Amino acid sequence: MAIVRTESKRDPRLRWFDQARFGMFVHFGIYSQLGRGEWVMYEEDIPRHRYERLAESFNPTEFDAGEWVSLARRAGARYINLTAKHHDGFCLFDTDLTDFKVTNTPFGRDLVGELVEACHREGMPIILYYSQPDWHHPNFVHRKGAFKDLQTEQPDQEPDWPRYQEYVEGQVEELVTGYGRIDGIWFDGSHKSEREWRGKRLYTLIKKHQPRAVVNDRARHGDFFTPERSLPDDLTGYMFEACQSIQVEHWGYAPDSPLYSTSYLLESLIRMAAAGGNYLLNVGPGPDGRIPTGQKERMIQIGDWLRRNGDAIYGTEACKLPGRGDLSTRRDNEVFIHLLSWPERNELEVPGIRNEPTRAHLLGESLRLRAELSDGKLRISGLPPLPPGHGPSVIALHFEGPPDLEMAEPPKREVPMIQLIADGTTRLRARDARLTGRGVKGHRLRLRPASGGNCISGWGALEQAALWKVDSETGGRYRVCIEYSCPEPYAGSTFTLSCRGDELEGEIRPTESFDRFGVYELGSLTIPSGRSDIILQARHMPYAYIFADVKGLKLVADSR
Repeated sequence: MAIVRTESKRDPRLRWFDQARFGMFVHFGIYSQLGRGEWVMYEEDIPRHRYERLAESFNPTEFDAGEWVSLARRAGARYINLTAKHHDGFCLFDTDLTDFKVTNTPFGRDLVGELVEACHREGMPIILYYSQPDWHHPNFVHRKGAFKDLQTEQPDQEPDWPRYQEYVEGQVEELVTGYGRIDGIWFDGSHKSEREWRGKRLYTLIKKHQPRAVVNDRARHGDFFTPERSLPDDLTGYMFEACQSIQVEHWGYAPDSPLYSTSYLLESLIRMAAAGGNYLLNVGPGPDGRIPTGQKERMIQIGDWLRRNGDAIYGTEACKLPGRGDLSTRRDNEVFIHLLSWPERNELEVPGIRNEPTRAHLLGESLRLRAELSDGKLRISGLPPLPPGHGPSVIALHFEGPPDLEMAEPPKREVPMIQLIADGTTRLRARDARLTGRGVKGHRLRLRPASGGNCISGWGALEQAALWKVDSETGGRYRVCIEYSCPEPYAGSTFTLSCRGDELEGEIRPTESFDRFGVYELGSLTIPSGRSDIILQARHMPYAYIFADVKGLKLVADSR
């Protein structure tokens, strides 16, 4: 079962999301009163009973849902995403399933409901963020040493995973049935597996009530990937959205956090559109409910740029021209060349375009440019000596029909064919494996340095695999050892090693650390004569992201 459905990109009901390209994220909750980000309880190990008293003083008297929507509209955002519940378990909606909610605070109003209503009035799509981890709920099961789980024993904890699963499903059902149209649910809690989160079941529940709503990947079954604070690996063929905060250090309100510059944020937006995905930019309102001036200014500046250049962002697709793979977009018969810096000369060469456009000009400007083919490259000339406006400029190329384009090929890592030693030991190293599949957030397996070589790291999905190509003159039985590292509490995953129908299964045992590797014998595997693939793949991962860091395999010819 795939983490993200490729068919979602072709679903006409979800096309609005794939064309939106820019959204406004909002992190807001009782943590906003402390001004040290949304993870403050966890990072500072604040006792839960003391932290939760923040609900007694939560009263964002200046909150105005209409103003939030107005800012999103002015910024050029095509949808809003609000944290209906973050990891601390506090709910900004009037849930029937817990008393730890906004209507039991001095504010006393359903903040989610007011924002949804304002979005409906203004025709703004609304997505609701929902954290599966919950530091408040007594039935949530915390694991010692596990990311996002509390490490201090809580006096009222009654760990009961089935009951907690019912709680999550109950609250998700409240969100998708209690407010009319909801345009998406954005889960955040990818550190457990689909089996633990019951991601497909949640997906089915959401689609039953909101068929045009998008669902992200972090319950491990959804419509789009969500890389975070970074450009993704190539995700061609999928819908995806990268999130970023205007604040450098936090998502929730933190007045001491530096802010990213508008130029950096615009460049990130352009690179995301050029990769074929959306850009979700976060603001963190203060405890009174108002979005801080510096963050608001940056959103407005982005909106000013989009009013001039939005044709090169909204509804576009990736256009990976050679040498400009992250700086070009396309829509129908138009190609857009994004200039992050102004050319030193009044002309520009663009490789990969093999027919002349009928017209070329700078977006937002009446100035026409000359564009002609020369030596297999499109030469654009007539640029003014200085950029005409603030922020990156965009050259729009219009063609009579579909442009004839030569796309840049993504780099491929070649892997060797390994000759098996018929009467001795063959080592299959990490660097010799082909790495396939995608984990949550669109991540791929990667090689990382390890003592004496490399190891395969970043396991986060059952779809990921390491594949070694081998050649055996005679075939035969081989005793197999695997070398890996995996400290507590991440051990316990099961995996398979297979070759042409024969299969071994193993369970990951704990090692001292990620830098301490152990060697473990799995058993004997039959490898036929000729060329074969030996495939290593997780079978069950109770704790997502961690299968193990695998340094390689050792195959010893079995002479018995």
